[in-house]
Amino acid sequence: MMSDLLSQDEINALLSEDTASGMGNGDTGSSGAAITPQDKKTLKDISSVFVSSLRSVFGMLTGKEVEVGVLEESCTKQPEIIPSIDNEPFVLRAKCGGLGSEPLAVIIPQMGGQILSDMMMGGEGKDLSGVLSELDISAAQEGISQVMGSAFTSLSGMLKSERLIPEDVSAIVEVESWIPFPQNEEMDVCSIKLKISISDISDFDAWVIFSHEFIRTYGKAAAAAAADKPAPAAAQEQPAQQARVAPSAPQPQMQQPQPMAFNMPGIQQPSQMVDVRPAEFSPISAKTVSGTGSRIDLVSDIPVRVTVELGRTRKNISDILNMAVGSIIELDKMAGESVDVLVNGKLIARGEVVVIDENFGVRITEIVSVMSKTY
Repeated sequence: MMSDLLSQDEINALLSEDTASGMGNGDTGSSGAAITPQDKKTLKDISSVFVSSLRSVFGMLTGKEVEVGVLEESCTKQPEIIPSIDNEPFVLRAKCGGLGSEPLAVIIPQMGGQILSDMMMGGEGKDLSGVLSELDISAAQEGISQVMGSAFTSLSGMLKSERLIPEDVSAIVEVESWIPFPQNEEMDVCSIKLKISISDISDFDAWVIFSHEFIRTYGKAAAAAAADKPAPAAAQEQPAQQARVAPSAPQPQMQQPQPMAFNMPGIQQPSQMVDVRPAEFSPISAKTVSGTGSRIDLVSDIPVRVTVELGRTRKNISDILNMAVGSIIELDKMAGESVDVLVNGKLIARGEVVVIDENFGVRITEIVSVMSKTY
C-alpha cells in the first residue's frame, strides 16, 4: 500500500512543473503554451517601460499631467482578448525590427484617440464625439508612434547588441470582426492592459499586445546581456574590505590609515595624493544644442485648421432674431484693412484678400509675434 503514495521528490517535481507552466497561482493560461517565470518577469519589465513612456510622451504632447497604471498582464489566444476591448477601437500595428520582427499592436478606444488628437492640436480634449476622423487618426498615430519609439529605446538599453526599431507602422479603426494579428490567427499573444488618466480629462484604457514568441526571445536576450555585465567594482572589493575590518586575531599595532582623497581640516594628509583637478567641458555650440531637435518636430507633419477672419462685431439677441435675407452686418474693420489669419484659433499673421483665378486667397503682410498678439 505504501507504494501507491507519492514520494517527496515526486511531489516537488509536480509542484515545480505546475509553477513553470502557470501565469499566476496555478493558472496555466488559455494559450496552452508554457508560461515560464522568465516570461512573467519579462512581461512585467516591458509593462514598466511602456508605463514610463506613455506617461512622459503623452504628458509632453498634451501639456497635462498624465498617470498610467497596469490593470492586467496575461498571455492567451488572440480571440480571447477581443471581448474586453471597446467596439471599433483604434489599432496601431508595427513590427519589432531588430529582434525577429515579431508583431506588436497598441489599441485604444476611439474616444481615447480623439482626446489625444484634440489635445495635440491645441484643444482641451473635452466635449468630443468619440468618432475618429482622418485628421484624428493621423494625429493619434503620430502620438502613439512617439510612445513606441521611446519604449523601444528603453528596451534596447537592456540588450547587449540588438537594437529594437519600429517597422511597418500602420493605424486603422477596426469596424468588423478582427484580431490583433490577422496574418496568424493561431498566434499566442501576451497582453498588457493599462489605464491612462490625463488631468481634467476622462480616463481610458489601452492595450499593448506582443506575440508570445517576442516575450520569449526578448527575455532570453535581456537575461544574456545581464549575465555578461561585469560585477560592480564595489562588490568585487567587498570581501577584501571585510577581511581588513574583521581580522581573525587582535592586532598588536594599529594599521597605517589608508590614503584619503578629501582635504579635511585637522587630519594630516597622506604622502600619496590623488590627482584632483577641475573638470573641463567642451563649449556648448549652437550646432550641439540644435542637433537634438525641438519638440515641435514630433508633431510637425500633423495637419492644422487655418482660418481667415474678415472681422468681428457684437449684436444683441434681438438684432440676431430680426435678421433676414438681405440683412447687412457691419464689422469692426475698415475697408482695405488687413484680415487676421488664425491657426487652430490662434492669431499668427495678417494679410490682404486677393483673388486667385476664381478663389479667394490671402497674401501675408505681417507675421504676428508672441509678444504682440492681440485678439
